[in-house]
Amino acid sequence: MNNFIKTLCFLVLMSSVSCALYYYIPITGYALVKSLEVGAPALPYYAYSDTSLEAINDEFKKAKAKVTIEDTYTYGYGKSFEDVPPDGDTGQKFTDMATATRYLQNILKAKGVRDAGTYFLTSIDSAKSFGFSLIAAVQRKNENPEVFDKFGASSQNFFTCDDPPFYQPYRYDCKGKPLDTVYEWAALPNDCYDNQGHQAILLTLTANKLLQKQALTSYWDAERKWIAGNYKSVVVDQDYMVCQQLGIEKGYTQEKNIFKD
Repeated sequence: MNNFIKTLCFLVLMSSVSCALYYYIPITGYALVKSLEVGAPALPYYAYSDTSLEAINDEFKKAKAKVTIEDTYTYGYGKSFEDVPPDGDTGQKFTDMATATRYLQNILKAKGVRDAGTYFLTSIDSAKSFGFSLIAAVQRKNENPEVFDKFGASSQNFFTCDDPPFYQPYRYDCKGKPLDTVYEWAALPNDCYDNQGHQAILLTLTANKLLQKQALTSYWDAERKWIAGNYKSVVVDQDYMVCQQLGIEKGYTQEKNIFKD
């Protein structure tokens, strides 16, 4: 009964101070560990719970994750995890994929990845105004690719790491040669990574997947739907998959009827 009252009080409190938390998800130790296998698509189930970064880090350590939350703060941000406040905010929240990529590359380099500089965190933001983004972690060995615009223009473009479009995935260059290899991707609500604590979880889950180096060609079909405006189906399909893997009966999209017409 005490746990029920605590949960009820938490719900009432959070409903009054934040619209970002859709509902309370009591993520269990099993789901915490299983989420390592799921990867970045499981992020909402951390962001929409009250599980502390310390608890998540402990479970990742028990599961012998190659990258823990502590690693992300130590190597990604250059901070001692012992000094990190409960909300995870050390003043290093990223607001663009260039900064996010730098943190990710720092983690990979610390984990012994020799070509860490060839990995990038990217995003497709065409549905950002609707509250969602398509995030992908890619390996790109060409530092100055010539690519076609992803949003309809036929012009060829050279992008450098100083250009925002550089941080979008490109399957082929202008000559039809393979360019990016996607190793992780997720269709995420923007409020799932709008604070540094949640971003640290995203970076940790993503880094673990990159170390596995299992290419995910499913991304390209999802991106095609996303850019065509069918982002809802991508989000719902992915949430269903996550629920199946985590053993959750209803996902956040179902519980809150996010896409109810």
